[in-house]
Amino acid sequence: MAQKMRAVRLFAPKDIRCVEVDVPTIEKDTQVLIKVKSCGVCGSDIPRVMVKGTYHFPTTIGHEFAGEIADCGAHVKSSLNIGDRVAVMPLIPCGDCQYCKVGQSHLCDTYDYYGSRSDGAMAEYIVVESANCLKLPANVDYEMGSFTDPVSVGLHAARKVDIIAGKSAAVFGLGAIGYITAQWLKALGCTTVIAVDVADDKLRLAKRLGATHGVNGKEVDAVKAIKEMTKGEGVDIAIEFAGNKITHVQAVESCKKNGEVVYGGITYDDVTFPNKAVASILRGELKIYGSWNSSINPLPVNEWQSALDYMHSGQINVNPLITHRVRLEDCKQVFDMMYNRSEVFTKVLFKPEL
Repeated sequence: MAQKMRAVRLFAPKDIRCVEVDVPTIEKDTQVLIKVKSCGVCGSDIPRVMVKGTYHFPTTIGHEFAGEIADCGAHVKSSLNIGDRVAVMPLIPCGDCQYCKVGQSHLCDTYDYYGSRSDGAMAEYIVVESANCLKLPANVDYEMGSFTDPVSVGLHAARKVDIIAGKSAAVFGLGAIGYITAQWLKALGCTTVIAVDVADDKLRLAKRLGATHGVNGKEVDAVKAIKEMTKGEGVDIAIEFAGNKITHVQAVESCKKNGEVVYGGITYDDVTFPNKAVASILRGELKIYGSWNSSINPLPVNEWQSALDYMHSGQINVNPLITHRVRLEDCKQVFDMMYNRSEVFTKVLFKPEL
């Protein structure tokens, strides 16, 4: 095996370069070395690279990835072997805090994280904990495998609410996770799924993927449109993944009484709720949930395994979301493009073998 590799490293906000570094080595007998085959760009990676920075510099970025096991530590669980195709959960829980002890490791107080706190996968190789690896099913290729993180995040949000066959739902924001969440809602029993965005091409794709209606919030009053589609009542479930102060309010106002609202989109603005929206929460007795990350814990359900199973069966379709496949060497131009939105994109995949 080569001793050097290419990696996309962040040296300061906006200072991103593809450089040659040492291939990482296994330091714990519980770790595996992975040859990265596909690494997706998360929406959070864009402000991380272009504005906020990582926790230390330089850092290899990238946390949505899949690859092939190239080497194993001495005590890696017997179910993993060299040559296995795997997806990797990026969150590394401490295992000792009160949340880890009750199976809520996604809420860990002192977690580590590939791609922001530790070196990530926008590189030819990465060393990870074997406990974070899940084998890819036969029908899930490496590109699909690199979607396991956003697919599980969408499931985590959908599992917050009480989905019963026949309920109605609205999803605000059609980034990759918004598209995926709309598919989860349909797969789990919602018969009406309304996609809300400000781009008609995104709404058309959402309907191709299973949404029953599309609302362009730039052209019409989204809340009024949703009410009209639901006989004046509103939806049972509203899930916000736009991370926008306007859609944060619209999610509440579009819900019927006894409805449920989930906030999963990250916003960097202060959000002010007008009196009308607060009245909807109080008088309608709405339930409000926050949704953060996803869970690999086995009970009550391993959301990562469910994500892989549903992609394997074809019930969750991510391939139409891929808009760009790029080389590691193109990192600066690609992040400039995404930050400035000079091209239309949904999911950008870095392919180390290109």
